[in-house]
Amino acid sequence: MTIAQDIEPRTYFRSFEAALADFRPPAENIDQIVDTVRELRFEHVYIPESRAFIALEPAGGGSPVAFIAHGYIAVHPENGDNYWVELPAHQAAAKGFAAVAEKVAEAVIPTCATCFTNLPSTGLCDYCD
Repeated sequence: MTIAQDIEPRTYFRSFEAALADFRPPAENIDQIVDTVRELRFEHVYIPESRAFIALEPAGGGSPVAFIAHGYIAVHPENGDNYWVELPAHQAAAKGFAAVAEKVAEAVIPTCATCFTNLPSTGLCDYCD
């Protein structure tokens, strides 16, 4: 039996989307996370104080049906076999961040040489020009 004081403090969220926004996983993982949990049946969503994962609890309590971490998802369906889903950012990390570095290089936002603010798509600084 677990004593309430032994449980790590948790933050519960009204929706999975709210927890996902607070957890802030790598952007390249979001689509796969949403696709993976879409078919799972859960009622409660929380993030523990350690912020190591998002947990999805079934109706009536019990063990979570999924744990979403930054690099993987551990799925424990109520009536099925457990499985893991490796997420893209985790795969990129295993490859020396090469894939992530390429995306960052492509996403460089030009800045104004005078005031160092990000330039809009026009390329003209709103403050200096």
